[in-house]
Amino acid sequence: MRSILLAAVLVLCGADWHSAQTGSVEVIFLDVGQGDAIVVRSPEGKVALIDSGNDPGIVHLLRRHGIDSIDIVIASHPHADHVGGMPAVLAGFPVRFYMDNGIPHTTATYRNVLWAVRNSDVTYLAATARTIELGSVDIHVLPPMPEGDKLNNQSIGLLVEYGEFKALFTGDSEIPELNYFMSLDVSDVTLLKAAHHGSRDAVSPAWLSRTKPEVVVISVGGGNPYGHPHDWAMRYYRAACDAIYRTDLHGDVTIQGNEDGTFVVSTGRATSATMQDQREVPAVSYVH
Repeated sequence: MRSILLAAVLVLCGADWHSAQTGSVEVIFLDVGQGDAIVVRSPEGKVALIDSGNDPGIVHLLRRHGIDSIDIVIASHPHADHVGGMPAVLAGFPVRFYMDNGIPHTTATYRNVLWAVRNSDVTYLAATARTIELGSVDIHVLPPMPEGDKLNNQSIGLLVEYGEFKALFTGDSEIPELNYFMSLDVSDVTLLKAAHHGSRDAVSPAWLSRTKPEVVVISVGGGNPYGHPHDWAMRYYRAACDAIYRTDLHGDVTIQGNEDGTFVVSTGRATSATMQDQREVPAVSYVH
């Protein structure tokens, strides 16, 4: 593993096939069961992977979406449902950079990830306040809350910007860290990843009033033993936003974000059992 000291802006540039296919940023929430794995692909085809789920099958999912190399992998925090697939990712793809929160964990899963990082050719990045230029897309790193009371509250925050389109990812942050991110002037976004798989302790009216999302996506596994997403959390999300998608119900959820802030959502499958009112969300919906 190579370590380097970087300036405040890390530039990942270049172009490939994707630049000819779309003028938008693509955000793909992969259906990895009870876990997180999110792809951010720039109009130029540069790829960031945020978390990896807990299964080596993520390699197949990534290849299914046309990914053959990854510019940066970011582990929000070292719980297994966020990093368990990292060794397979690092073995299966060329990866240029790897970032984590720098906080060690005691599990065998974490040790396997650490071994994979150390024995790869990636350049390690600390989660300091910086902007990563992924082609024409900016990824602003929000360092974890200092002295968080547990690993969930030491998740890396990421604000992705492409013109007027903004997406916010906060790992498994619970209310204390969400309040910390609000103190950093995080505000209106287009897309919000529900923190901690829709847990009740990972959302508040104040958080949603500040972020004002137009669409919320919940990465969650069907029939999970944690009761995610929690009914109270869903009430908060429904009150704040009409467009809510869940990987357990919709499969992969893909958002194409445009520079003017408009976006298109498509899903791997349609379902009629999406919300409390059982309304049907189509496989492709246009949201402005």
